[in-house]
Amino acid sequence: MATPRFTIQASALALITSCAGLGGCASTSPAQAVKADFNGNWSVQWCDKTDPGADCGGFNVDLSQVGDKISGESFGARARLSQIDEGGLVHGIVIGNTAILTIESMRSGGIYLVAATIDGRCMHWKMRDTIRRSERDIDIIAGDDVLTKSSNAPSGNEQETDCRGIPIRRQD
Repeated sequence: MATPRFTIQASALALITSCAGLGGCASTSPAQAVKADFNGNWSVQWCDKTDPGADCGGFNVDLSQVGDKISGESFGARARLSQIDEGGLVHGIVIGNTAILTIESMRSGGIYLVAATIDGRCMHWKMRDTIRRSERDIDIIAGDDVLTKSSNAPSGNEQETDCRGIPIRRQD
């Protein structure tokens, strides 16, 4: 026996009416999130505040994004360049304005899990976990930092600043 069409339509209308009164139901599709552009060179500078003339170190990632997939390389150096990490391989996926990344250190074999969120020219970078501990050495990877996207050199007497407003010291 067929279900009366009126009963199904009335039930659907009641559900729609109750959803509208509650500001929407869970089945309502969310607004499409805008995906951030992770392409480019991102870096943070680490300097020895006790010796402003000393070489600065830092952490740098060069990322390439195709769709929701990210790949790239990283490089790190301690302040005063006392230790240099020749690099690591970066892989990840973008969800909205956040990327979930893994970095595998070519120096030690360590693998780290990172969450990176874009806010304009700033990337809020947070190491979330260690997937595989390093076997031979300490890796130089940003932990909880704000990385700045590289741009063309400022014109005139302007000085380029990082996301925290600190002047970026270029080493020639």
